[in-house]
Amino acid sequence: MTETRATKSSRVIIIYTLLLSIIIAILLAQNFYFLDRNNTTQATIDNLYTRKIDIVMSLSKVVRERSLLMVMMYLSSDPWKQDEIFGRFHKLRLVFLGFHNEMQELGFAENEKILFDKVNKIINKTEQIQNDIVERIQSGGDNKVHSDISEVDLPLEDILLGHFDALIGIIRSNAVNARQKAKKQYRDTLSILSGIAVLVCISVILLMRRSLKQVRKIELNLIDEAETMSWDATHDALTNVYNRRWLQHKFNLFQNSEESRSTKHSILYIDLDEFKPVNDNFGHVVGDDFLCGVTREFERCIRHNDTLARMGGDEFAILLENCNVKKAKEIAECLIKRVDRFSILIKEEKVSISGCSIGIHEFTSATTTFQNLITQADLACYEAKKKGKNQSHIFNSY
Repeated sequence: MTETRATKSSRVIIIYTLLLSIIIAILLAQNFYFLDRNNTTQATIDNLYTRKIDIVMSLSKVVRERSLLMVMMYLSSDPWKQDEIFGRFHKLRLVFLGFHNEMQELGFAENEKILFDKVNKIINKTEQIQNDIVERIQSGGDNKVHSDISEVDLPLEDILLGHFDALIGIIRSNAVNARQKAKKQYRDTLSILSGIAVLVCISVILLMRRSLKQVRKIELNLIDEAETMSWDATHDALTNVYNRRWLQHKFNLFQNSEESRSTKHSILYIDLDEFKPVNDNFGHVVGDDFLCGVTREFERCIRHNDTLARMGGDEFAILLENCNVKKAKEIAECLIKRVDRFSILIKEEKVSISGCSIGIHEFTSATTTFQNLITQADLACYEAKKKGKNQSHIFNSY
């Protein structure tokens, strides 16, 4: 009788243990399934919205470069030079269409589509205007070309660039909302699983609590990893340009490319002159707006393949790919003129600075490191400040 009870107890214990093991196995399987699903969702969200932002920024750069090429055609009196510029002007249209089609393939949220439709209307209008202006320039030009560029095309371009900036803000907001929704769904799922575990037995509760702690730790690691690879990890949160981390990554790409290692590149290190009084007199909000405005001015001077990065505070760097020191000097002069003329209006008071100092350094990635590159460019910038500010200086190692 005792043996029979013992046998039954053993069987019950075995059956109960097997039952608990099966339940735990099912719960664990569900945990890992939803964890993997959450990880996939987060990665998909990051990849989608990061690519959207990159496309919008690329579209913005193409628009600016096309307008710049149109102005260069107007200013050039050499027909051969005009033909060369026209070829580049036409090629950028194909580049723009490629990005435009890719953006449409990615799809839009409702608020994104509304703004993108406005962008399309302006693009169609500016394309007709620019094509007409370019055709007239190639035919010899007329008295209205200058006014059409300055009074018709450029104002439309400013509106278009404003729409692009607004679209980037909307995309970033949608990305945050999508991440929060995915995280909420994941947390809700874990709560349901925890409730089921409570109903099974105390032992399952203890095991589930332990499991949840481990899952939470894995989740935090996955979120950290996803954020590292996200747009925020490679861009400056205030100005939307690249940050120091991405600039170093771009330099590393040069080092890993045999062709690029022997090519001459240049870097500009920019420090705004007398920027601190803007923050002191008007506050950091105005200072931030001023930095964002200056950044847009920088982007008007650089080429499509150049990399603009905010190094911190009021310091910026521009990596000029396949660019000798002579061309880098021209770009630096354009930046200086832009900053010198730039201002914002706060309560009918004009806010401006005395300009910027720029250090120029020509290099090959095979003969320097990223840290030495930044140090040498910064030294050249310091020399520009010593000479009176609002000017550029080329680094000399001798």
